[in-house]
Amino acid sequence: MCAALVGMLMFGNLIRECGVLERLSKSAQNELANLVTLLLGITIGSTMTADKFLTPATMKIMALGLAAFIFDTAGGVLFAKVANLFLKEKVNPMVGAAGISAFPMSARVIQKLAQDEDPGNVILPYTVSANVAGQIGSVFVGGLLLAISTWMIANGYDILPL
Repeated sequence: MCAALVGMLMFGNLIRECGVLERLSKSAQNELANLVTLLLGITIGSTMTADKFLTPATMKIMALGLAAFIFDTAGGVLFAKVANLFLKEKVNPMVGAAGISAFPMSARVIQKLAQDEDPGNVILPYTVSANVAGQIGSVFVGGLLLAISTWMIANGYDILPL
């Protein structure tokens, strides 16, 4: 179920890195991305009325999302600290905070914070790799959840109470 999602991620990287499709790459990064964002914002925003959006269920989902980001950041930092107990070559724990897949800018933010502490500190390649790993992991888990929910619906289970 996640093959299409990973495929689109890889296709975007292929267009950007191949060097032959420069105009298409720039269009996809700028105009197309802005257009899709605008259309999604308009279509979703036009259906979001307060009586349908500001419900206890929506607030629970937003709170769970916030908790997920907090635990993701803290978990990444703590995992790096635990890994440092067993590694000969230590890892900067700030790299763990860049694993938040929903924030592509997190790698650059972590790099900026690291350079504020030590101007010679360059951890951008490591933070980008952690971020990409988080994105691929999120796509995989999203595909897995989609497959499970599809199977549950096909077998007569009611997934709405979840």
